[in-house]
Amino acid sequence: MDLLSEALSNDHPTDRVRTWRSLAGLVARNGLDGEAVTLVFFTSLLVPLALLLKLLQPGLSLCYMVRGDEYTYALSRHRRWRALVALCLQELLRVARGRFVFVSWDLADAFRRRLGRINRCRVLPNTLGEALPPTRPVARSVAVVGDFGTVKNVESVIAGLSGGNFQLHLFGNRSLPERWKRPYLHAHGVVDDLPAHLRNVSLVVLASVSEGFPNVLVEALQAGCGVVVHNGFPFRHLPVGKQWRFDLPRNADNESGQAHRGHLCLEDVIETLRSQARNFRQDNPELIRLIESDWQRRVRQAVA
Repeated sequence: MDLLSEALSNDHPTDRVRTWRSLAGLVARNGLDGEAVTLVFFTSLLVPLALLLKLLQPGLSLCYMVRGDEYTYALSRHRRWRALVALCLQELLRVARGRFVFVSWDLADAFRRRLGRINRCRVLPNTLGEALPPTRPVARSVAVVGDFGTVKNVESVIAGLSGGNFQLHLFGNRSLPERWKRPYLHAHGVVDDLPAHLRNVSLVVLASVSEGFPNVLVEALQAGCGVVVHNGFPFRHLPVGKQWRFDLPRNADNESGQAHRGHLCLEDVIETLRSQARNFRQDNPELIRLIESDWQRRVRQAVA
């Protein structure tokens, strides 16, 4: 959010609202009816307030930054009412012709399937605006980032590498459940500088089932790691070549690591990448160009 505020403030006066009181103060001091005023928000729960402000100030533009799928996340937590609220508020904003800015093409597709045509829609992936370092060859040191019992889906990676042929490094966990302890698993917990720690591994596995465009993707490439992603949401449209893709196991308890269709097992994919000495940068030039593109310019195009 700080980066977004910084990018927008380069061209336009920008206020970051952190509390209800600060919002009330902003409205009282300046109003929201100035030329080309845009209200940017990150959760569907703010849609009613945003529409009320637009009713009071018809010239106000509304911009909903969609960085994850609230609907499926709520369902995964068995919060059906929260999922229904998200769905209804997102539909309300669509009908009101608010602007949706998605962090990935997968998220945009998911919303279109659920809500129908979205007239005002942009995609704004996380990018760096600077050159990435070369990626290291795939070796037997592999990393996964996230905690247990979350959308990061780290359990499937541990199960998928159950053969013990790779040393798996886990970052971001707050505990290590007894049932997931393995001799090949090294749990490092929450770390301050993830890219610095990732320089000691060769590959990062992305197994998330909800995020749009995870920051760890950028951090892995910054650290010189290649990445492998699964074939389902939220990575279907991510420009990653088929050599760097795998199928998720049927569930986290699948200790055999067998994939859905039996031909893209995670361990087999990584072993093939290693034995063939594949180069991530050479295999995925479109993704590299995307990550290296100017994020501030993309922000201005999406939000201004």
